[in-house]
Amino acid sequence: MEYIIKFFKSLKENKGRLFVMVLSAIIFLFVLFPFDDLSDLISSQVAKLSNNSVYVTFDRLKMSLVPQPGVEMEQVYIESISTPALTAKELTITPSIPGLIQQKPYGSVSAKGLLKGDVQVSMGKGSRSDNGVERQRIEVSAKKVALNDVRELANLPILLKGQLNLETTALADLTFQEQPDVEVNLTINQFELPPSNVNTPMGPLTLPELKLSAVELKGRLAAGRFVIESGTIGKPGDELQGTVKGDIGIMIVNRGGRFGQQIGAYNFEIDLRAKKSFQDKATLFLTFIDGYKTPTSEGAQYKFKLSAANPMMPPSFGAVR
Repeated sequence: MEYIIKFFKSLKENKGRLFVMVLSAIIFLFVLFPFDDLSDLISSQVAKLSNNSVYVTFDRLKMSLVPQPGVEMEQVYIESISTPALTAKELTITPSIPGLIQQKPYGSVSAKGLLKGDVQVSMGKGSRSDNGVERQRIEVSAKKVALNDVRELANLPILLKGQLNLETTALADLTFQEQPDVEVNLTINQFELPPSNVNTPMGPLTLPELKLSAVELKGRLAAGRFVIESGTIGKPGDELQGTVKGDIGIMIVNRGGRFGQQIGAYNFEIDLRAKKSFQDKATLFLTFIDGYKTPTSEGAQYKFKLSAANPMMPPSFGAVR
């Protein structure tokens, strides 16, 4: 006990020196330490840990204290064998202190200039599932992301343009023993679909040019099915506008450490209002739903059901009752 008392007494007597020592260490660590020299080391470690499947380079590296301790990189370039190259003007990684103690990947990553927009991802401890499986809470926010860049990243066969905003929250087991529970709010402003051809189960299909002020979607993925709670296509004044609701099977699968999805049966109810100008350039496309057309003063209304057991089968059309 005597030694403990002497220890704290010594700390009190030398608190000025201790303060200067700690302050000097912080200044050296956050201001004077040559973090830029670590670029090659970090790049090689990322490549090693990913079995040479991911390469990361950047121009500057620095530590940040506000609002939380973290690492900041500038002019980041990420190359992967499975996706197109990605760039970001600034990448900030802020680990969670409790997560580090628990050896969990908790914290947040903020990327400015990624896909020409700003993206933020955070991960923390989530509630357990009904079966007791540990889950993480993952939040993703994307603002003003270029839809064309997303299309290239997802390797979609058709051209798409627009500006995407996304807010999503997920409770997920990172090994996907169970299907995740995800809430999605998505908006695409100034959506554009240039004239294009796409292969479908019914054969090649020519898509007409389509421009929409906005596309809005709110839904939830649970138990392997994504339910569209509300979907809005276009706004008043657009050549095409309407609503969509329904559900589609989406199962996340773990294939030996590589994750993919299985698309299953879908069933949608669609209500569209097309102006005469859109009808004129989409005659072939609208032929499939011509039996569900009701003429209007500006063009026509198309109200129908669309369903199939899987995406590889030709869809069935039906009337909405």
